[in-house]
Amino acid sequence: MNKYNNIFIKKILLAAGNSKRYGNKNKLAEKFKGKHLIQHIRDTLLKAFNPSELLVILGHDSKTIRDLIDNKDIKIINNKKYRNGIGTSISIAIHHLDINIQGVMIIPADMPLISAEDLMKLEKEFIAHNCKKVVLPKYKYKIGNPVILPKSYFALLKNLKEDFGARSQIKENDIVKVDCEIGTVFDIDTSKALAKANILDKV
Repeated sequence: MNKYNNIFIKKILLAAGNSKRYGNKNKLAEKFKGKHLIQHIRDTLLKAFNPSELLVILGHDSKTIRDLIDNKDIKIINNKKYRNGIGTSISIAIHHLDINIQGVMIIPADMPLISAEDLMKLEKEFIAHNCKKVVLPKYKYKIGNPVILPKSYFALLKNLKEDFGARSQIKENDIVKVDCEIGTVFDIDTSKALAKANILDKV
């Protein structure tokens, strides 16, 4: 468990998408190492953080994904506008934050190789900068997810309407990059990516 147990940094899990590139199946319900994808990121988050720190945004196939999350201690919100893009999920999450929240960690649900250690490392870096910087994970030369944004960016996030475009509006001098493992740059968009995840997990 994260030693900081920081309830002032909300972890927002984005699980509302309709998996267009994956095909007819909901990729979050697909199996990887004996568990559904959504359960992998759920368990990783619970290894790193307290359930009270989490907020899950659902949309497509919400009942199925809610049942797979299967945790009454995790707050879940349905985004009725999920078809308009990921920005709507981020916006609705920000609108549901308590006033004392100082930052948000935005986590895509389709990244089963992210480690609890990297999540805690990112949060520790954010805290070390007094919750004022934007913290991004970096693997080799590639920037990944999750991103942590301070309260100063909440107004921008509230107004997102379609696909997530906040990164292009982040000030360069606000950014802190943290070296992390490959799980922070590897997501599951296709069945081929899921097959590759099985290979990477054994390396």
